Amino acid sequence: HGERRASDMLKSILISLDESPYCEAAVTVGIDWAKRFDCLLVGLGVVDEPAIRGPKLPQHLTPSARANYNKTIAEASHRVDRILEQFTLRCSQQGVSNKLLEDVGSPCEQIMTEAQRYDVILVGQKTFSQSGATETECDTVDVLLHATPRPVVVVPNCAPSGSGVLIAFDGSLPAARALQAFLGSGLAALGKVDVVTAHKESTVEAGKIADRAVEFLRFHGVEADRHTLTGGARPSNDILQVAEQVGGEMIVMCSHGRNDMTEFFMGSVTKSVLERSQIPVFLYH
Repeated sequence: HGERRASDMLKSILISLDESPYCEAAVTVGIDWAKRFDCLLVGLGVVDEPAIRGPKLPQHLTPSARANYNKTIAEASHRVDRILEQFTLRCSQQGVSNKLLEDVGSPCEQIMTEAQRYDVILVGQKTFSQSGATETECDTVDVLLHATPRPVVVVPNCAPSGSGVLIAFDGSLPAARALQAFLGSGLAALGKVDVVTAHKESTVEAGKIADRAVEFLRFHGVEADRHTLTGGARPSNDILQVAEQVGGEMIVMCSHGRNDMTEFFMGSVTKSVLERSQIPVFLYH
Protein backbone atom coordinates (compact mmCIF):
# COMPACT_ATOMS: atom_id res chain seq x y z
CA HIS A 1 0.00 0.00 0.00
CA GLY A 2 2.98 2.30 -0.08
CA GLU A 3 4.23 4.66 2.59
CA ARG A 4 1.42 5.80 4.88
CA ARG A 5 1.57 9.07 6.74
CA ALA A 6 1.12 9.00 10.53
CA SER A 7 -2.01 11.15 10.10
CA ASP A 8 -3.55 8.40 7.94
CA MET A 9 -3.20 5.69 10.56
CA LEU A 10 -5.90 4.56 12.94
CA LYS A 11 -5.09 5.80 16.46
CA SER A 12 -8.30 5.19 18.45
CA ILE A 13 -11.59 3.27 18.31
CA LEU A 14 -14.73 3.98 20.34
CA ILE A 15 -17.07 1.04 21.02
CA SER A 16 -20.60 1.43 22.35
CA LEU A 17 -20.99 -1.42 24.85
CA ASP A 18 -23.90 -3.63 25.84
CA GLU A 19 -24.29 -7.36 26.57
CA SER A 20 -25.59 -8.49 23.18
CA PRO A 21 -23.89 -10.88 20.71
CA TYR A 22 -23.65 -7.89 18.34
CA CYS A 23 -21.53 -5.97 20.82
CA GLU A 24 -19.45 -9.06 21.56
CA ALA A 25 -18.64 -9.29 17.85
CA ALA A 26 -17.89 -5.55 17.72
CA VAL A 27 -15.43 -5.93 20.60
CA THR A 28 -13.80 -8.86 18.80
CA VAL A 29 -13.35 -6.68 15.71
CA GLY A 30 -12.09 -3.79 17.85
CA ILE A 31 -9.50 -5.95 19.59
CA ASP A 32 -8.31 -7.32 16.24
CA TRP A 33 -7.94 -3.83 14.80
CA ALA A 34 -6.30 -2.49 17.95
CA LYS A 35 -3.66 -5.20 17.62
CA ARG A 36 -3.13 -4.63 13.90
CA PHE A 37 -2.92 -0.85 14.19
CA ASP A 38 -1.48 -0.62 17.71
CA CYS A 39 -4.22 1.82 18.68
CA LEU A 40 -6.34 2.63 21.72
CA LEU A 41 -9.65 0.81 22.23
CA VAL A 42 -12.23 2.82 24.20
CA GLY A 43 -15.29 1.17 25.71
CA LEU A 44 -18.32 3.37 26.43
CA GLY A 45 -21.11 2.29 28.75
CA VAL A 46 -24.14 4.54 29.12
CA VAL A 47 -26.92 4.51 31.70
CA ASP A 48 -30.01 5.55 29.74
CA GLU A 49 -31.34 7.96 32.36
CA PRO A 50 -33.89 9.68 30.07
CA ALA A 51 -35.56 6.32 29.35
CA ILE A 52 -35.66 5.54 33.07
CA ARG A 53 -36.92 8.97 34.07
CA GLY A 54 -39.58 9.37 31.43
CA PRO A 55 -41.12 12.78 30.74
CA LYS A 56 -40.85 14.04 34.34
CA LEU A 57 -37.72 15.41 36.01
CA PRO A 58 -36.62 13.50 39.16
CA GLN A 59 -37.48 16.42 41.48
CA HIS A 60 -41.05 16.35 40.19
CA LEU A 61 -41.61 12.69 40.98
CA THR A 62 -43.68 11.44 43.90
CA PRO A 63 -41.67 9.87 46.77
CA SER A 64 -42.53 6.33 45.66
CA ALA A 65 -41.73 7.11 42.03
CA ARG A 66 -38.45 8.74 43.07
CA ALA A 67 -37.50 5.66 45.10
CA ASN A 68 -38.23 3.44 42.11
CA TYR A 69 -36.26 5.80 39.87
CA ASN A 70 -33.22 5.65 42.18
CA LYS A 71 -33.42 1.85 42.33
CA THR A 72 -33.59 1.53 38.55
CA ILE A 73 -30.67 3.95 38.08
CA ALA A 74 -28.61 1.87 40.52
CA GLU A 75 -29.46 -1.36 38.68
CA ALA A 76 -28.51 0.16 35.34
CA SER A 77 -25.25 1.51 36.81
CA HIS A 78 -24.32 -1.92 38.17
CA ARG A 79 -25.06 -3.44 34.78
CA VAL A 80 -22.83 -0.90 33.02
CA ASP A 81 -20.05 -1.49 35.57
CA ARG A 82 -20.20 -5.22 34.83
CA ILE A 83 -20.09 -4.61 31.07
CA LEU A 84 -17.07 -2.32 31.44
CA GLU A 85 -15.28 -4.85 33.64
CA GLN A 86 -15.82 -7.59 31.05
CA PHE A 87 -14.56 -5.29 28.31
CA THR A 88 -11.35 -4.35 30.08
CA LEU A 89 -10.74 -8.00 30.98
CA ARG A 90 -10.99 -9.04 27.32
CA CYS A 91 -8.65 -6.23 26.29
CA SER A 92 -6.13 -7.05 29.01
CA GLN A 93 -6.11 -10.72 28.07
CA GLN A 94 -5.28 -9.74 24.50
CA GLY A 95 -2.68 -7.14 25.46
CA VAL A 96 -4.69 -4.27 23.99
CA SER A 97 -4.41 -0.71 25.30
CA ASN A 98 -7.86 0.32 26.50
CA LYS A 99 -9.83 3.04 28.23
CA LEU A 100 -13.21 3.00 29.98
CA LEU A 101 -15.92 5.65 29.78
CA GLU A 102 -19.13 5.60 31.81
CA ASP A 103 -21.80 8.21 31.13
CA VAL A 104 -25.38 8.91 32.14
CA GLY A 105 -27.82 10.25 29.56
CA SER A 106 -29.10 9.54 26.07
CA PRO A 107 -26.86 6.81 24.56
CA CYS A 108 -26.84 8.47 21.13
CA GLU A 109 -25.95 11.89 22.53
CA GLN A 110 -23.18 10.46 24.70
CA ILE A 111 -21.70 8.47 21.81
CA MET A 112 -21.74 11.51 19.52
CA THR A 113 -20.12 13.69 22.18
CA GLU A 114 -17.38 11.20 23.05
CA ALA A 115 -16.81 10.37 19.37
CA GLN A 116 -15.30 13.81 18.84
CA ARG A 117 -12.18 12.51 20.62
CA TYR A 118 -11.70 9.34 18.54
CA ASP A 119 -11.23 8.17 14.94
CA VAL A 120 -13.92 5.55 14.38
CA ILE A 121 -17.07 4.34 16.15
CA LEU A 122 -17.73 0.60 16.36
CA VAL A 123 -21.32 -0.37 17.12
CA GLY A 124 -23.39 -3.54 16.92
CA GLN A 125 -25.89 -4.06 14.12
CA LYS A 126 -28.48 -4.01 16.90
CA THR A 127 -27.95 -1.97 20.06
CA PHE A 128 -29.44 -2.09 23.55
CA SER A 129 -29.65 0.61 26.20
CA GLN A 130 -29.00 0.07 29.90
CA SER A 131 -32.27 1.28 31.39
CA GLY A 132 -32.45 -0.90 34.46
CA ALA A 133 -31.97 -4.57 35.29
CA THR A 134 -32.72 -5.48 31.65
CA GLU A 135 -31.63 -4.23 28.25
CA THR A 136 -33.93 -2.46 25.81
CA GLU A 137 -33.32 -2.43 22.05
CA CYS A 138 -32.80 1.10 20.79
CA ASP A 139 -32.31 3.04 17.54
CA THR A 140 -28.70 4.08 18.14
CA VAL A 141 -27.46 3.03 14.69
CA ASP A 142 -30.15 4.99 12.83
CA VAL A 143 -29.49 8.13 14.83
CA LEU A 144 -25.70 7.89 14.52
CA LEU A 145 -25.85 7.48 10.76
CA HIS A 146 -27.60 10.83 10.45
CA ALA A 147 -25.59 12.88 12.92
CA THR A 148 -22.25 11.31 13.90
CA PRO A 149 -19.06 13.40 13.62
CA ARG A 150 -17.03 10.27 12.81
CA PRO A 151 -17.32 7.20 10.57
CA VAL A 152 -19.45 4.40 12.01
CA VAL A 153 -18.62 0.73 11.52
CA VAL A 154 -21.70 -1.43 12.06
CA VAL A 155 -20.89 -5.01 13.09
CA PRO A 156 -23.23 -8.03 12.72
CA ASN A 157 -23.48 -10.68 15.40
CA CYS A 158 -20.39 -12.53 14.18
CA ALA A 159 -16.84 -11.35 13.55
CA PRO A 160 -15.58 -11.45 9.93
CA SER A 161 -13.29 -14.23 8.73
CA GLY A 162 -12.18 -12.67 5.43
CA SER A 163 -9.65 -9.98 4.64
CA GLY A 164 -9.66 -6.76 2.67
CA VAL A 165 -12.28 -4.13 1.91
CA LEU A 166 -15.03 -3.66 -0.67
CA ILE A 167 -15.93 -0.04 -1.45
CA ALA A 168 -19.41 0.46 -2.92
CA PHE A 169 -19.16 3.69 -4.89
CA ASP A 170 -21.80 5.47 -7.00
CA GLY A 171 -20.02 8.73 -7.77
CA SER A 172 -22.35 10.82 -5.61
CA LEU A 173 -21.18 13.46 -3.15
CA PRO A 174 -22.02 11.30 -0.10
CA ALA A 175 -20.10 8.38 -1.62
CA ALA A 176 -17.07 10.62 -2.27
CA ARG A 177 -17.17 11.81 1.33
CA ALA A 178 -17.39 8.24 2.61
CA LEU A 179 -14.40 7.28 0.44
CA GLN A 180 -12.30 10.12 1.85
CA ALA A 181 -13.35 9.29 5.42
CA PHE A 182 -12.38 5.67 4.86
CA LEU A 183 -8.98 6.67 3.51
CA GLY A 184 -8.43 9.10 6.40
CA SER A 185 -9.31 6.42 8.95
CA GLY A 186 -6.31 4.31 7.96
CA LEU A 187 -8.50 1.22 7.50
CA ALA A 188 -7.27 0.84 3.91
CA ALA A 189 -4.36 -0.99 5.53
CA LEU A 190 -6.69 -3.89 6.38
CA GLY A 191 -5.77 -5.55 3.10
CA LYS A 192 -6.76 -5.80 -0.56
CA VAL A 193 -9.18 -3.08 -1.68
CA ASP A 194 -11.91 -3.57 -4.30
CA VAL A 195 -14.33 -0.99 -5.72
CA VAL A 196 -17.79 -1.92 -7.02
CA THR A 197 -20.09 0.42 -8.90
CA ALA A 198 -23.07 0.14 -11.24
CA HIS A 199 -24.91 1.85 -14.04
CA LYS A 200 -28.44 1.10 -15.18
CA GLU A 201 -27.42 0.56 -18.79
CA SER A 202 -23.67 0.78 -19.44
CA THR A 203 -20.62 -0.97 -18.01
CA VAL A 204 -18.52 1.73 -19.69
CA GLU A 205 -20.26 4.43 -17.64
CA ALA A 206 -19.98 2.27 -14.53
CA GLY A 207 -16.27 1.96 -15.24
CA LYS A 208 -15.86 5.72 -15.48
CA ILE A 209 -17.47 6.11 -12.05
CA ALA A 210 -15.30 3.39 -10.54
CA ASP A 211 -12.14 4.86 -12.07
CA ARG A 212 -12.58 8.08 -10.10
CA ALA A 213 -12.52 6.15 -6.83
CA VAL A 214 -9.66 3.90 -7.94
CA GLU A 215 -7.53 6.84 -9.04
CA PHE A 216 -8.21 8.78 -5.84
CA LEU A 217 -7.04 5.78 -3.82
CA ARG A 218 -3.97 5.34 -6.04
CA PHE A 219 -2.92 8.94 -5.41
CA HIS A 220 -2.70 7.96 -1.73
CA GLY A 221 -0.75 4.78 -2.27
CA VAL A 222 -3.72 2.37 -2.18
CA GLU A 223 -4.17 0.06 -5.17
CA ALA A 224 -7.72 -1.15 -5.86
CA ASP A 225 -9.42 -3.50 -8.33
CA ARG A 226 -12.74 -2.47 -9.82
CA HIS A 227 -15.99 -4.36 -10.40
CA THR A 228 -18.62 -2.86 -12.73
CA LEU A 229 -22.27 -3.88 -12.90
CA THR A 230 -25.25 -3.00 -15.04
CA GLY A 231 -29.00 -3.23 -14.46
CA GLY A 232 -29.99 -5.01 -11.30
CA ALA A 233 -33.24 -4.30 -9.55
CA ARG A 234 -31.69 -4.65 -6.09
CA PRO A 235 -28.29 -2.95 -5.75
CA SER A 236 -27.93 -4.28 -2.21
CA ASN A 237 -27.83 -7.83 -3.64
CA ASP A 238 -25.03 -6.81 -6.00
CA ILE A 239 -22.98 -5.29 -3.19
CA LEU A 240 -23.36 -8.32 -0.92
CA GLN A 241 -22.64 -10.78 -3.74
CA VAL A 242 -19.42 -9.01 -4.73
CA ALA A 243 -18.40 -8.78 -1.07
CA GLU A 244 -18.81 -12.54 -0.80
CA GLN A 245 -16.90 -13.13 -4.04
CA VAL A 246 -13.87 -11.09 -2.97
CA GLY A 247 -13.93 -12.46 0.58
CA GLY A 248 -13.76 -9.05 2.20
CA GLU A 249 -13.93 -8.29 5.89
CA MET A 250 -15.66 -4.91 5.52
CA ILE A 251 -17.95 -3.00 3.13
CA VAL A 252 -17.54 0.77 2.73
CA MET A 253 -20.49 2.86 1.56
CA CYS A 254 -22.28 6.15 2.18
CA SER A 255 -25.02 6.20 4.80
CA HIS A 256 -27.45 7.93 2.45
CA GLY A 257 -27.61 9.63 -0.88
CA ARG A 258 -28.91 9.33 -4.40
CA ASN A 259 -27.26 9.72 -7.75
CA ASP A 260 -29.79 10.43 -10.52
CA MET A 261 -27.65 8.70 -13.14
CA THR A 262 -27.03 5.42 -11.39
CA GLU A 263 -29.62 5.35 -8.59
CA PHE A 264 -27.12 2.97 -6.99
CA PHE A 265 -27.48 4.10 -3.42
CA MET A 266 -30.47 5.31 -1.50
CA GLY A 267 -31.36 5.05 2.13
CA SER A 268 -33.22 1.80 1.42
CA VAL A 269 -30.11 0.25 -0.15
CA THR A 270 -27.96 1.14 2.82
CA LYS A 271 -30.60 -0.21 5.18
CA SER A 272 -30.84 -3.47 3.25
CA VAL A 273 -27.06 -3.95 3.26
CA LEU A 274 -26.90 -3.24 6.99
CA GLU A 275 -29.67 -5.69 7.79
CA ARG A 276 -28.27 -8.52 5.67
CA SER A 277 -24.48 -8.09 5.71
CA GLN A 278 -22.47 -10.78 7.46
CA ILE A 279 -19.42 -8.51 7.66
CA PRO A 280 -18.95 -5.02 9.17
CA VAL A 281 -20.16 -2.02 7.17
CA PHE A 282 -18.25 1.29 7.27
CA LEU A 283 -20.58 4.28 6.87
CA TYR A 284 -20.12 8.02 6.85
CA HIS A 285 -22.79 10.71 6.73
